[in-house]
Amino acid sequence: MLIGILCNEDPESGRKWQIACEKKRISYKAIDITKNDWFETVTSEDFDVFLLKPPGMLERFKTLYDERLYAISQVLKKTTFPTYEEVLIYENKKLLSYFLEGAGIPHPQTRVFYERGEALEFLNRTKFPIVGKSSIGASGSGVIILRDRKSAVHYVKKAFSGKGLTRRFGPNRVTGNPRKWLHKALNSPQYLTKKLKEYISIYKDAQKGYVIFQQFIPHDFEWRAVKIGSSCFAHKKIKFNEKASGTKGIDYVNPPLDLLEFVWKLCEENGFNCMAVDMFEDGKGGYLVNELQTIFGHVQDHILEVDGKAGRYLYKNGQWVFEAGDFNTNESFDLRLKVAIELYEQNKL
Repeated sequence: MLIGILCNEDPESGRKWQIACEKKRISYKAIDITKNDWFETVTSEDFDVFLLKPPGMLERFKTLYDERLYAISQVLKKTTFPTYEEVLIYENKKLLSYFLEGAGIPHPQTRVFYERGEALEFLNRTKFPIVGKSSIGASGSGVIILRDRKSAVHYVKKAFSGKGLTRRFGPNRVTGNPRKWLHKALNSPQYLTKKLKEYISIYKDAQKGYVIFQQFIPHDFEWRAVKIGSSCFAHKKIKFNEKASGTKGIDYVNPPLDLLEFVWKLCEENGFNCMAVDMFEDGKGGYLVNELQTIFGHVQDHILEVDGKAGRYLYKNGQWVFEAGDFNTNESFDLRLKVAIELYEQNKL
């Protein structure tokens, strides 16, 4: 078996996939899809599956990745994991909102405006607070809570003039430790240089000419549920300073089975093989989808505990069955590779 790993602009972006392949002694080739010779490289060998690592930092590279993946998946008909559709809605909050609306999936009401006047008129008739979002940006980057019309008007005017809406410069101040940042930077000038370039690029990648407004849902936590093949996981993401995204605060409560059922049905109906679903409780016994991310990380060793035991849920014979064990090694890329191979061998990719 020969696998192609489609990396993004970060040379290390495919490393987790590479580790997973090396563990299983599977031959692979890492391909930088941003290079001019990407097409020749992709078609130079008979790859069985392409493993994907789309970018989540800069909008221009997200567009590049999606366009070239279209040619690989839809035109050349190459097999990929995750699928083209899963990647398309990843880190594109505009498209994600259209998808959720069209698919009839409950979610906070979201509006995208490409005209300044239309956006300002919306602010005259909306209730505050509302949430302003950048189309791309993980871990809460680019998310702001607008508590009154004055701040929202300023937000719109900034988006449609000057340098646009900029995202956070530097590391996540919610989850990071300044002493650790400083220690790591001082001990590795190479790391410091890389991170500074990254922060500057993100800051310069301003959003201009449109705004995304989302209904504010009061919450103390978000549910993070994950489906990888037949394995399901879930935990709570605890809010810090009004946001649960990017806080890395984890509460390993036993997830309600109706939550797993909701996520399972969402993924099965839309052909999602690998998806993290972030949700709010709607106060009526249901859930509102806030994010869908086919590529996701986790700093903790596992992403589900039941009665203090790490493991996963499987759906067997119409029932949810908990299986204890370590299924999230290598940031869950080991499990992802296992599922990708199984689906390929079953002609289900």
